[in-house]
Amino acid sequence: MDSKEIRDILVSWIVLSFAFMFLLGNISLANPGSFGTITLGMFAMYLFIVAVSFLSHELGHRQVARMYGFKANFEMWPAGVILAVISSLLGFLIAAPGAVVIRPGKVFTGGRKKLNEIGLKISISGILINIFFGIIFGIALLFTAPGMIQNTLGIASFINFWLAIFNLLPIPPLDGSKVFYYNRAVWAVAFVAAILLLLFL
Repeated sequence: MDSKEIRDILVSWIVLSFAFMFLLGNISLANPGSFGTITLGMFAMYLFIVAVSFLSHELGHRQVARMYGFKANFEMWPAGVILAVISSLLGFLIAAPGAVVIRPGKVFTGGRKKLNEIGLKISISGILINIFFGIIFGIALLFTAPGMIQNTLGIASFINFWLAIFNLLPIPPLDGSKVFYYNRAVWAVAFVAAILLLLFL
């Protein structure tokens, strides 16, 4: 991981942590006084949650792609960073500060069908990680008493399921457009499962 990729990951992580904090903490431009509710502890909580959800999602794509011999690096999208902050302050969130860019590595000789199978695995890997963590945090939530830990677990579960649903939208360049292209049945099962899990939460 070179210095540029580390920088892009750090900036995206911090910005998205602020964005989720604004959105879920009801902090908005329409209510300037709400900015006074921000605390270091609150921001630290969102840093932790976004590290688990967003970073694991992107590194999941990166690792699976590299496992199959592709070159893969996270690249920040400056417009997406700005859009994430502005949208969160307006009451919704476009969580696309960057993405893992995949390039050819070694010569691939497996044929189109095999390439599509690998493409599906790479595209859905991050989404499955979010669903997995959403379930884990949701289960842990059932065994904790009301308080800060329960609140953190609830937000963590919600963010993971929300990221899975957002990324499954079949709109380029989101992962969902690729999963939908490679296998519509897999896309439908994952999309419905993520929605039902979020509603159950």
